[in-house]
Amino acid sequence: MDGININLWGVLLGAVSSMVIGAVYYSPGLYGKLWIKLGKIDEKRYKKETGKLMPVVFLGALLTSYFVAYFSFLYHAFFADSWIAASFVTSLLLFVGISATTVFVHSALDQRPRQLIWITLGNRFLSLVAIGLLVGWLHP
Repeated sequence: MDGININLWGVLLGAVSSMVIGAVYYSPGLYGKLWIKLGKIDEKRYKKETGKLMPVVFLGALLTSYFVAYFSFLYHAFFADSWIAASFVTSLLLFVGISATTVFVHSALDQRPRQLIWITLGNRFLSLVAIGLLVGWLHP
């Protein structure tokens, strides 16, 4: 192995997919209203600050996508699975091992409503799976 090869277009597309999933997932027609209610979000402040926060959210999505690609490459090199399988399994492992545990523990300690925890976990799951599938499809 000469080094880690990552398709940056896959990383970028994965990050964009995460943003699109978040926009749809937290729209008023799906979980947005309930998320605002359960999270006790100040709607006026949220609307005012959203524009400033989106670059930070995109940077987080970009880093997440990059690391899914990074660990997918290692998984593929070690297990010799197809790229799609390697990236899909990697995204599931990262979801269960890092995202779900972190969201659950912190939300439970912050005394967040259980339904809010499940809403957050649903978004993380969909985002990571989408990133994994796109990174696997656009493998190096």
